[in-house]
Amino acid sequence: MKNIKYLSIILLLVCFSNNSYAQKIKKPKPVGERSRTSNPNIPYIYKNGFSDYKIVKQITLNGKDTSFVYTLKFNAVSSAMYTQKIMFDKFGKWTTAVPAGDNRNLILIWENVKLFDDKEELFSVAACGIEGWGEMFASVMVFDSKNNDCLSNNSIYLNEIITLFSNNIQNLNNDDTFYKIYLSIIDK
Repeated sequence: MKNIKYLSIILLLVCFSNNSYAQKIKKPKPVGERSRTSNPNIPYIYKNGFSDYKIVKQITLNGKDTSFVYTLKFNAVSSAMYTQKIMFDKFGKWTTAVPAGDNRNLILIWENVKLFDDKEELFSVAACGIEGWGEMFASVMVFDSKNNDCLSNNSIYLNEIITLFSNNIQNLNNDDTFYKIYLSIIDK
């Protein structure tokens, strides 16, 4: 339970904070079905795709302590809930839902999930997204069973996590079960 509270607080700060620094990673080409928008800040969004992704290093404050957390952000997605839907489709309902910002967004956290079939490691994954005039993204934060940040430069899981979520975004199904459950919670 302590891990959920800690992860929730960090993710809340990360999702809605502008204190971020993108890591230098190879910029992927846009993937998915491109649609024009009327938003000059995000001229195109991508169904079952994204314009690019970034690993963002963000500063978090916990009392007097400062630390960094890494977030994988998929930009210009047609739904900020892509990463949440991926996790729901694979693992079912989340462990914890944390209200974020306005009461229309939730940070969903899955604990002790086996992300990779060929590995015994269990992970905690927090997924959220933003659909706004200034930015539109779906994101995840991933920690291993020892609470190591799996999106840091020295993580042995970094490339596998990027590949896992990139491929799953491109192969999302049309099942709307996740959206119905999500909306039933926030519409209460």
